[in-house]
Formats: sequence, C-alpha cells, structure tokens
Amino acid sequence: MDHAFVFAAQQFLGFELCDALLEKGWTVTAIDENKAFEDKWLQIGRNANLEYVPYGDWNQNVNSECTVFLPYYDQLRGEKGSYLTAVDGLLGKMDQPPHVVRIYSNEFGIRNVESEGSIFYIPTLYGMHQPEDFLFAQLLMGREEISGFVDDPTGAIYVKDAARAIVNLLSKKERFILKPLSERSWNEALSYISDEEFSTKFRHGTPKGKEIIVRPSKSHESIIDQQRKGIHMHEIQE
Repeated sequence: MDHAFVFAAQQFLGFELCDALLEKGWTVTAIDENKAFEDKWLQIGRNANLEYVPYGDWNQNVNSECTVFLPYYDQLRGEKGSYLTAVDGLLGKMDQPPHVVRIYSNEFGIRNVESEGSIFYIPTLYGMHQPEDFLFAQLLMGREEISGFVDDPTGAIYVKDAARAIVNLLSKKERFILKPLSERSWNEALSYISDEEFSTKFRHGTPKGKEIIVRPSKSHESIIDQQRKGIHMHEIQE
C-alpha cells in the first residue's frame, strides 16, 4: 500500500492533500505543529489509514519508499509551516531520499527552485477553511476593513480539485503549473461575494513547467456558498 507523509497537514492545502490521498487508498501520516484539531479531522471521518503526529513528536524517520508532501503554499505570509524548510533539508541528507512533492504559489515561480521530485505551482485556492490571509475569506467574514491579502488574481481553483490533481500527477518527477479552466476565474468567484473591485499587489512570477488545466467539480457559486456556511458554523462553535 502506498504511504505518504503530509506536512502542514492541518493547514488549508495540506489537509485537502490528506483527504485526496485517503480517497485513493493511501496510508497517510499527517504531521503539523499543533495537536490534532478534532473538529476538522471529523470531516474525513474515522480512517484506519490515517495517523496524525504532532511535529514535535515526529521521530524524523521517513522510509525511502514513501512519498513526502511539502505544501509550501500553506506558508502564506510565513506564519504557518515555517518548519517545512527544515524538513526539506533533512530529507536532502538521506542516502536514499523519498520522492518529494513540493507545492508553491505562482508568485514563488520568480525564484529558482533547484529540487528533484515533483513541483507544482498554483494560483489562488479557495473553499472551506480558506485562511484569513485571502480576500475571499475576509469578505465572507464581514470584515469592514481589508488589511491586505495574498490572492493571486491570475486564477482561482477549488482547493479540493487542486489537491486531487496533485495526487493524480505526483508520480511524475516534473514541474507542473495548475491552471483554472477560465482565465477570469478569480474575478468570477469574487463576483459571488462582492461587487466591489479590488486592486492586487501580486508579483507576477514566471514559473516554468507543464501546464495542467484543472476542471472544476463544482460551480463558483456552490463553492463560495460552502465556504460561507463553514465560516458561519465556526462562528457558532466559538
């Protein structure tokens, strides 16, 4: 049975990678800095193939036959998953390193990443649990003042669709650029939240790789509605 180690596993993309892998029958060791958020993992349900390990309890052992996911995308403004670089360095020192899947935002494409394994570049991801760093989340939470956001206006992809696309392509040691079906997808999704226009400070990178069109499994409207309901449920629980 295929075994994956997913770091930043309780973050936005990391969590969906765990879910997508479990759907494919993988055994998943999910690792993150904090104790398990039980309410979040309940969305996946009881699964014998899933084990959650706090980063501080991880024994730093990874079988060379495993696949390791490092979703740098979830670092956002550097507040989450800051330990991913340390894990990357540790894996690089192994005599027989595992297959590593690294996922970056498109903005990171302006940097030169010289790494083996699979590399993915992705635009804005949205859906349930989208962090407050994103414009969509701030607007849906009713923020009166927008303090800045990390959105990439070149595209918006449903986070579950992105995770499934990555899992389907992970065996190929190539560089991929995930693209939405519509070039106006970010604006289209935004239109279901606000009529206001927002200027972005996105730095257009030029990542190199094979372009993969991610076809949406749901409409923008239904995804935004799901995200809105998720925020409402969270507010009730608090």
